[in-house]
Amino acid sequence: MKSIWKPGTRVRVRASVKDGTAGMTGVIEEVGYALKESSTSVLLDTDYEALKDLGAFYYDDELEPA
Repeated sequence: MKSIWKPGTRVRVRASVKDGTAGMTGVIEEVGYALKESSTSVLLDTDYEALKDLGAFYYDDELEPA
């Protein structure tokens, strides 16, 4: 199943995510499939220079419009 998100879309990580990124915002970097093996890549917004390119993979239902 193809992801519902498009590259460049601003999103927020849902509060139900338990990896410490809940509530963070970012931009869809690469769209994969909404399956476990190939999720959607998000470039997260950070205030830390060392983490300026922090990215993570999420399932479609772990993201919401920002």
